[in-house]
Amino acid sequence: MKRYQSTLTKMTRPVCMALAALLMVGAMASCSENENTETAPGDNAYLSLSFSTGTGNSTRAGESHTEDVLANNESKADPNSESDFHSIKVWVFQSGTNEDANPIAYKEEALKDINGSYNLQLRFLRKIAGKEVENIDLYILANSESTNIQDKLSGKDFSSITRKELQNISFDSTFGIQENGNPQNTKVPETGLPISRAITNISVEKHVGTTEAEAETKGIKIPLVRAVSKLHFYFARKTGIKNVKVTSIEVEGNTIPTASYIFPDETEYKENDDNQVVTSNKYNVNSNGYVSTVLKLNGVETDNIKEVEDPEKFKKNKTQTAQDYLDAFKNAGIASHNLCYLRETTKAIKGKIHYSLGTEEKSVDFSIPTDADGKAIRNRELVVYGYFLNGQMGMLTVTPTIQEWKDGGTYDYNDPSTEVIFPDADKTNWGYKVYYGQPQRGPMITLKDIDTKGAPWILQTDNPLFGFVECNADGSFEAGQSADSYKIKSYIINKEGAKKTLYFYVVPKNRLDMAQPHNVRAHVFLTKNPNERFVLNPDFGLKGCTTGEDAGKDIHFEQVL
Repeated sequence: MKRYQSTLTKMTRPVCMALAALLMVGAMASCSENENTETAPGDNAYLSLSFSTGTGNSTRAGESHTEDVLANNESKADPNSESDFHSIKVWVFQSGTNEDANPIAYKEEALKDINGSYNLQLRFLRKIAGKEVENIDLYILANSESTNIQDKLSGKDFSSITRKELQNISFDSTFGIQENGNPQNTKVPETGLPISRAITNISVEKHVGTTEAEAETKGIKIPLVRAVSKLHFYFARKTGIKNVKVTSIEVEGNTIPTASYIFPDETEYKENDDNQVVTSNKYNVNSNGYVSTVLKLNGVETDNIKEVEDPEKFKKNKTQTAQDYLDAFKNAGIASHNLCYLRETTKAIKGKIHYSLGTEEKSVDFSIPTDADGKAIRNRELVVYGYFLNGQMGMLTVTPTIQEWKDGGTYDYNDPSTEVIFPDADKTNWGYKVYYGQPQRGPMITLKDIDTKGAPWILQTDNPLFGFVECNADGSFEAGQSADSYKIKSYIINKEGAKKTLYFYVVPKNRLDMAQPHNVRAHVFLTKNPNERFVLNPDFGLKGCTTGEDAGKDIHFEQVL
């Protein structure tokens, strides 16, 4: 038997998925659909969608997606608000139809407390004008209420919007610059940030079912992107420098468009969609105007400019990931200043930082480029770091960077007071082998002395096709259960948060059918209310799945025959 100490990371809080069913107690969402219900048996097609603000996994009621693996240019969003879904709208079009086409289905849901990811099922007609629908296009929009698109559409029913209208719809009343030069949005609106995506050529044969249950086995994940960017500043000074401060910051006018497109350009569906360069290229084509007003940001007093021994150490280097870069600021106590959310632009973000050294007033230029290393477009985190050094007469040096803005939260590692015991068991190159209908052929996992200081916790998996069977310390089933009658739980929850030891098996819910393959891999993890997660196996990279984005992530399980 091998023992590992787990680590606790901050993550998206466990979600409670809204199910629009009147007979379900505690439903969290209201739903409306525009679908033709006058159909014969077999005419309906069902699609199961998983949305996330990033490359995270899907969630359902009682489940949460696992920690994203970040690329070097990616950083994580504030888990408390920047990834929240307050509403969702989905339009379905038949692929290949012209710009005046109407959707063949539309669904909207009003949500509550949904963070980072969400699952939705919708239905449409398999045949249009007697012809089979082979491929579909999706337009997905979350948090439309944070924009003024309803006014732009003159109150038009969302269910009857044409493809052209969706492609060209823009917003101009938020995430810009006020007449006095102040940013319009320095915090996330109560209705959330606008988040969207347009995906084309999704195969009906591969991803659509004739029933809801079949649709779940063929479901797809769609990473969404925020329609805005995020700008903020960090400042430090070398130990001993006293009389310096930032007096003001300005971003040049004619940089932020007067209006920004709700949807990025359409992209063809991919099984592994990384959405790294999703943006709109229509600004120059349509000759959109730009806000002439200079963006004016506050100064930073001396006491709020962190003293550090070596300010140059906090410049982003080539081997450092974006998240490591931001974590270094946080760990050193270098604070973020003047955060604001702005409409995307294809222009460089240029401006001046005004500062004083004693009685002398100075300024320094900065520019966030739009070259191949990154663009100041939607879903980007724009960071400007300025620092004061001795030997340069207190001159302010500025180093701008640009990176992906991803879902989740900054990592804070704490002692979870939980021991994870893994048995020696059969493994694939990816994870522990598990079998349909035979829990005991897989490994029995022990979580010893789970102690979350009284906070509720939940054992979860990122794949809804897997579940848990609780057992006794010797591996036998609990009282009342047998090899033929064991109960598979989608998750195991401890609402009281009491300290306990948990014994369980991970089992697939469906038989593995190579003729109709499904996702055979799952991660397992614990989430502590409201938004902290136990990484149950930080060292799994040494035991299996040694390469790729899944290396070192949680406990791995793979269904085999």
